[in-house]
Amino acid sequence: MHRWFACLAALAAGALAPAPARADWSCLPPPPPGIRFELRTFTTYYTEYRTQFKEVQRTVTRRVPETVVKEVEETVMVPHWRDVTRQRTVMVPVTRVETRQREVLRTEWQKEQRERTVMVPETTVVEKQRKVLVPDVRTEVREKTVLVPDVRLEERERPVTVVRPVRETRTEKVLTPVVVKVPLCDPWTGLSTFVCRVCLKVQEICVTTVRPVKEHHVEKFTVAVPTVREEKRAVTVKVPTVREEVLTKRVPVTTFRPTKEVYTANVPVTRRSIETYEVPVRELQPKVETWTERVCEKRPEVRVRKVPVTVWRNVQEVVTAKVPCVVPVRVACRVTVCVPVLCD
Repeated sequence: MHRWFACLAALAAGALAPAPARADWSCLPPPPPGIRFELRTFTTYYTEYRTQFKEVQRTVTRRVPETVVKEVEETVMVPHWRDVTRQRTVMVPVTRVETRQREVLRTEWQKEQRERTVMVPETTVVEKQRKVLVPDVRTEVREKTVLVPDVRLEERERPVTVVRPVRETRTEKVLTPVVVKVPLCDPWTGLSTFVCRVCLKVQEICVTTVRPVKEHHVEKFTVAVPTVREEKRAVTVKVPTVREEVLTKRVPVTTFRPTKEVYTANVPVTRRSIETYEVPVRELQPKVETWTERVCEKRPEVRVRKVPVTVWRNVQEVVTAKVPCVVPVRVACRVTVCVPVLCD
């Protein structure tokens, strides 16, 4: 490609360069041919690196668990029971009766003559006067306003909707069976006859329908409206009153007068005396108790038992693995280039 462009550049330079001045114009070289450009498609190749997976044989070492039964010696503390005689000193409570003396205050009652002043009640009847309010009732004529129910007529308006039937006549197409004579040729005799057949024919008939039409108008009506009116009336009313009255009443009056009297009273007299009494006394006395007790002792004992033990062993295994690798690939590519061409 670079050579092509270099040749074209040289040709263009030779064509555009001025010719040397000569006296003989008939000896000039012929003019260079014309140049035109064409689009040509070439196939080029470039290297593209792609990642591919290839299978490789590898040796892998794996650890496989195995369960093996082994005998294990262990020391176990085994309990043993034995009878042991033991003694202990216990304080036992003992109750004994002890005689004691104490000084006691004794109270004795003695009769004694005494004199006292007593208030003796005396009742006398006395007349007393007092003013009392006696309730009474008097009659009064009063005037009051009373609301009397009344009715007044009132004319009102309301919208009324009336449905009125309206007759309408329209033309409808109806399929009607019609008897039609059809010519028919008898194949045996060759005579033509007419046969009646029923055919459907579209006829137009007039149908009258009733359609409801709404009419709106305002009508007046009279309504009785309840009302009240004020009216004055004379009413006789009983009014409660109070009047004073003087009442005389005999009332018993109690008074007290002092009087001396002699009475016999019991007077307490305290004296000291010594009395003897018995008291239970609790004492603790030592006592030796003997008993047999079972004692648990643990003795070491060697025992052998089988224990499952997991052991890991190495096992080699051939495995096929896919390994990525980069591979150069030659890829074809079509390129369109503008090429100069000499005109014929």
